[in-house]
This record gives sequence, structure tokens and C-alpha cells, in this order.
Amino acid sequence: MCGLINISTVHTLSNTKVSRLFFYGLACAYVILLLLYFVLSQYKGFMVVTILIGLYFIRHSKQVLNHPKYHPIVAVSPIVEIVLLFFLFLRSGTEIESIVFVLFIADLLLHYKSWYAFPFAYGGYLAYIFLWSPGGEDLWRNMFHILSYSFLVIPIWSTKLLLNQRDINLRLNESLIQEARTREEMAALKERTRIAEEVHDTVGHTLTTAIVALEGAQLLFNRKPEESLRKILIAREQLKQGLGNIRQVVKTLKAKDGTVGDLGLMEGIQKIMTDTEKQTGVQFILHYEAVTHLISLQEYVMINFIKESITNALKHGKASAIKISVLEEQDTIQVIVKDNGSGCDSFIYGFGLKSMEERIEAIGGQLSVQSEPMKGFTLHVRMPVAKGDG
Repeated sequence: MCGLINISTVHTLSNTKVSRLFFYGLACAYVILLLLYFVLSQYKGFMVVTILIGLYFIRHSKQVLNHPKYHPIVAVSPIVEIVLLFFLFLRSGTEIESIVFVLFIADLLLHYKSWYAFPFAYGGYLAYIFLWSPGGEDLWRNMFHILSYSFLVIPIWSTKLLLNQRDINLRLNESLIQEARTREEMAALKERTRIAEEVHDTVGHTLTTAIVALEGAQLLFNRKPEESLRKILIAREQLKQGLGNIRQVVKTLKAKDGTVGDLGLMEGIQKIMTDTEKQTGVQFILHYEAVTHLISLQEYVMINFIKESITNALKHGKASAIKISVLEEQDTIQVIVKDNGSGCDSFIYGFGLKSMEERIEAIGGQLSVQSEPMKGFTLHVRMPVAKGDG
């Protein structure tokens, strides 16, 4: 009995509701037939019938099924029950024993593992045939009975397998549906993040320069009203451009293929410098020594990195001069953006720099940032050269 503790014989239907439905149906029929036999036999075998019904419900109770320490009861109970059934129905001749035995075997097939249930199913039936069934000595008759009996046992067992397989398929489908929903949510989240990055790259730079222009206009309002008005007009144009950029991002997600439009890297940098200098008055120095035509994805990342660097220099460092260096050394290209802003001892990457670092690392590059108080910021990108057409 101790050896049975580590061997579970229970294997019910995986669908709990269907399993309980089969249990209640079989239990009702089983108990009614036992009580019917008890009445027809003139109330003989009261103790045996009581024990059979008690053992049946005990081994099906949740407390016994859910606790491994009680599993030996589940394993031993059918052995005791089948012995008691043979003892109760021995030479009864009522035909009730045949139905009760079938119900008992059906219960074992539906609630126990096949290696445990089938010996009961065929061993018990063979014992019934050869020990006290009329005509038990007729071999061919017995073979026919066994074959007929198999047409009852196999479908019951197959029904259990099919129901379990169906439940497995339903659960698998549910998990696949859930996985698909999760992937859709992740894709939507990724797309929202990408849109946020695009808005930050295109609109953030424009709005920052507009704010700087308005601040300059405020300072010049009393002393140089004409210059102040000019900066206000520039800021207005910048805000219009920013609104257009927002609409463009929402509609087409600017630069879907990672290109920098019709401009090359050098022309793109020069345009950014010219526009920003015109709007804010910041002085730029460009040192460009790259000769290789890069692929559009690298140019796109470089352009947005420079935009982000200029935005941070104006917004946080209050810089008045910015130097941009683009250097090519063998198979490596470097972009360095240095400003004369306030600088700091320590800093935390904001959304823009964090996103930019992820993009740079995604194409094999590295981003480093250096800063000291009153010495501005230096942002340095190094990445391998990937040659494009041209």
C-alpha cells in the first residue's frame, strides 16, 4: 500500500463540469440498482450494499482526490468493491449484476488511468463468465461475449480520450487567441512608442527653436522692437511648421523607410543649422570630413541624433554656440555635437536621448555623453560605416 502512494491511478476528464455530470449520472444509476437488488433479495446483504455505496462516494470525494496522501484509498477501493460485488451477486440470477458491473467498469474507465481500469474491465468480466455465468465452459460463446463486451468498453474509453482531447484543443485555442491578442497589444504599444519618437524628433526640435525665438523677442521687445517682431514672426512660422509636422506624422509616420528625404547627410545637417541659426541666433560650426555615402537608415539616425542634441543644448544648456563634427576613420564614422551651455556634473537620459541611444545601438553604434559644469555637453556617436548607393 505504501508503494501506491507515489503512483497516481486517477485520470478523470479534464473538463470538470463534464466529469461531474458523468459522475452524478453513473452514481445515481449505480446506487438505485444496488438498492433495487437489496429490495428484490428480500433485504439481504445490507452491510455489503452500504459499504459499496460508501466506498464509491468516498473515492470520488474532493478531499480524497485532491490530497495525494489519500490516493491509496482511491487505488485500493475498486479492488475491495469488485470483490464485494462478486460476493453480493454470486449466483443471484437477477441480471441486475450485469448492469451494475457495466456501470462500475464505466466509472473506472472514465475516472482512472487505462493501465489500471482495463485489468478490472476484462479481468472482472472473464471471472464472471468462467466462474458462474451459465454456459461458461463454451469457449466460442465466451469469445463472442468478450468481443461484444469490447464494443461497450472501447467506446467508453474512446469517449474519454476524445473529450479530453477536445478540452486540450479548446485550451490550446484559447492560449493561441490570448497570445495573438498579446502580440496585437505589443504591436500597438510599439507603434505608439514609435509615433511618440517621431513626434519628439520632428516636432520637439521645431517647438524648442520657436520657444527660444519667443524668449529672444521678449528680451528685445523694449530695446529693438523691429528685431523682436521679426523673431515673433519666425516663431509663428516655426509653430505652423510644427503643426504641419504633427499632421504629417499622424498621417504618414514620417520616413517610414528610414530615409532622410532627398537630402544627403551633409546637406541635411546644413539645413538644420541654417534653420536653427535663423530662428534662435545660435552660432554653428560644422566640421565635415566624411566621404563615404552612408545608407539611408544611418543618415536618418544621424540627422535625428543631431536634432536631439541641438534641442537639448538650447532647452537645457541655454547654449549660444554649437560645434558639429562628422569624421570618418577607416570603417568607422563619428558624429560629435559639442555646445557651450551650462553643463552639469551628472544627468539622466530623457525620453529623446534614451530613444536615440536605442536606435543607435540597434544599427551597431555607441552613444557617449560628457559634461562638466559651465563647460557644456559633448555627445559622441561612433558606428561602423555601411556604404550606400551613390
